[in-house]
Amino acid sequence: MSKRFAVAVVAAAVLAALPLGAAEPAPKLERIEWSDIWITDADRDELPRVLLVGDSIVRGYYDGVEKALAGKAACARYTTSKFLGNPDYAGELGLILDRHRYDVIHINNGLHGWDCTEEEYRKGLEALVALLREKAPGAKVVWGMTTPVRVAGDLAKLDADKNARAAARNQIAAGIMEKNGIPVTDLYAALADRPDLFADDGVHHNAKGRELLAGMVADAVGRCLPKE
Repeated sequence: MSKRFAVAVVAAAVLAALPLGAAEPAPKLERIEWSDIWITDADRDELPRVLLVGDSIVRGYYDGVEKALAGKAACARYTTSKFLGNPDYAGELGLILDRHRYDVIHINNGLHGWDCTEEEYRKGLEALVALLREKAPGAKVVWGMTTPVRVAGDLAKLDADKNARAAARNQIAAGIMEKNGIPVTDLYAALADRPDLFADDGVHHNAKGRELLAGMVADAVGRCLPKE
């Protein structure tokens, strides 16, 4: 038996002994996982394209952003419960980026994956930036800071655990965005002292809150649109 063949046999035996999926552990999932993809003017390319990426917070202010940018940009959204480290997140977003070329991508994602550590969040965010560089090299990317979390039914108080983690994730995001030259929309600061803009669950926002966020995001996106 040749040395090369012997090495191959040993390697095959080791691999066979490993449990399936050992190289990539299954993602941590919530009880309900969902994704929402919405592409406006998918059949035409007359206007610059804008993609909003995030969770239900983004879905809440998307209509306001689209209305503010009417006639200036064709808006799309990818909103999901998936944590940044979930490989399906990259798969779905990658598919969207393959289908159309986007001029501006605004992302706000940090209120899911509470079972994941902040280090996992960091790794997921770094992987997201790398994906955007690969799939959308010509797009201007803007990051939206994760919004505060208040106590359901007692909106005057911030949720001691989840809001502290949202703030920690924002600190991580700030460093990564600065390193990569990505501008930031500070949605957290805008709502930090505004319990009046929250829905009763302490996470989502009422009509006035959604209007404020939509205005901030639309302004940030508008500054990045191609000049006529």
